[in-house]
Amino acid sequence: MGSRTSHAPRRSSLGYRRNRAARITPKPRAWPVYNGQPKLLGFLGIKAGMSQLSYIEDRRQSHLANREVTVACTVIETPPIVVYGLRGYAKTPYGLSISADLFSSEYKEELRRRVKTPKKYDFEKAKKNFEAKLPEMVEIRAIVHTQPYLTGIGTKTPSISEIKIGCDSPSEGFEYGLSLLGKEVMIRDVFKAGEFADVIAVTKGKGFQGPVKRHGIKILQHKSKGTKRGVGSIGPWHPARTMWTVPRHGQMGFHTRTEYNKRIMQIGSDGKEIIPDGGFINYGEVKNNYVLLKGSIPGSKKRTVFLRKPVRKTPQQEKEPQITYISKKSQQG
Repeated sequence: MGSRTSHAPRRSSLGYRRNRAARITPKPRAWPVYNGQPKLLGFLGIKAGMSQLSYIEDRRQSHLANREVTVACTVIETPPIVVYGLRGYAKTPYGLSISADLFSSEYKEELRRRVKTPKKYDFEKAKKNFEAKLPEMVEIRAIVHTQPYLTGIGTKTPSISEIKIGCDSPSEGFEYGLSLLGKEVMIRDVFKAGEFADVIAVTKGKGFQGPVKRHGIKILQHKSKGTKRGVGSIGPWHPARTMWTVPRHGQMGFHTRTEYNKRIMQIGSDGKEIIPDGGFINYGEVKNNYVLLKGSIPGSKKRTVFLRKPVRKTPQQEKEPQITYISKKSQQG
């Protein structure tokens, strides 16, 4: 900052670039290390809105321990997902590479809105090919699709994603995935109340914005030359280019973001237990299983979010919280 004497830290974070998300359905870039019985390591849901609940604080180190506290919570509707394929990955010098695929011979009719399904598919031949390449595989993932037509958001086109199967060996993962092929998976089969989950979602888009709104820089004095809603200098003569670290205009919002260790407060099957009077604004009623997450998450309503098993150490012991109250007050004033 040169000879400036006042405290003037740089504006905006350099921890990530602000690029538009490549796809509206989030895609995890990493998976947790898992050992134990084969299990899916993630689930897909739809953000419905926010509410508030009261529970008994169970963190022993908290100054509010054993007292009733009220917190904000996010409601995620989680209709069953359908496993319609398996995919095996082999390790190469350039990272993981697809080794073989195996798809179910029966499809939901709505899946044709998203992908082109084959008219004739030799399941046994594809299964033998998958088993032959099983020794070279290091990771097995389930190819799943959502069922938004079971909700009230007004769309029939499903979202498609890959979910890693946590297992001790690829052969165990393959047998487990084979047992799920063509079947529905419920949220209770993957998560339980009191657990922690990482939430991956695409944030709400703000469009093309200037550096004041995008980075929070200071508005210059009214006698400034050229502009007031911009930085005073975009850099020196050399290097003869504008560095990416300089706050500039560009895309704001619609970024893929991950929030770690969000606590699952409750998993329910009857949406009437949590629906506020008049329903959630811009969403309506919750008609399927649901998840209550402590705090807020990225993304707008009706947007698909990905719940993943945590990749970081959880902040406290996993146990089901004691909920005393869930607000059903109308959100329409």
